[in-house]
Amino acid sequence: MHDSSCLKILIKQHRKEARVLRKFISESINEWDYLIAHHHAQRLGQINRELQILETVLDPRYVEKQMLSRQVSYYKKLLALRGPEKLKQLYLRWINEGKNKLEELNTTPPAEQPFSAILSDLLEKLIRGEVRQVTLILNKKQELGIVMTCRRRLILRIHKIKTLQKKHVIWDHQLYQLQQMGFQWDSRFTSLSLSMKTEPANRVMELISRLVFKVFHFEEMKGQSYICYQ
Repeated sequence: MHDSSCLKILIKQHRKEARVLRKFISESINEWDYLIAHHHAQRLGQINRELQILETVLDPRYVEKQMLSRQVSYYKKLLALRGPEKLKQLYLRWINEGKNKLEELNTTPPAEQPFSAILSDLLEKLIRGEVRQVTLILNKKQELGIVMTCRRRLILRIHKIKTLQKKHVIWDHQLYQLQQMGFQWDSRFTSLSLSMKTEPANRVMELISRLVFKVFHFEEMKGQSYICYQ
């Protein structure tokens, strides 16, 4: 499930944060502050992992492209070194093969995923009042989902928080992220909800993309997701 424009925004934000962190790491090392450098390096590792998830969801061939790019760069370095002519010819052949494969991958767009189109259409209907509720199930087995309703305002809810915590489906750092995004506890601390204006569907999709990919790491759901509505 993804909306390409939302993913591209998230990828851009991750890349920007990665650049800032690399700068902080360099500055901390120059100032002999290795503890701070280590802290920033840990965060950078997390950002890079999230970035690879987002890139792979946007383009399932991302990892293959990255491997080919690294191989081409490596063989180019070897080609620049002194060595037997036959070996250089072999490197040159591998470079050309890698470039051709990369060009083929880059010129063939990945198949569009229908899941996001269905969800976006349902959100439009929810905002217009044509459906009463849309539920995005992230993990059916673990009962993890986002329930969306809309009257005067659009409400996103995540239920059974205590149960999800006991099952180790949701963790404290994820609850913190949700609260940072504006989610608030109910009086019994059993569910989290976010109330927002009836934004255009693409704005809501951006928020859902953040929830799915940044908070819950959708690639780990192993095909347990689906949409239901009423």
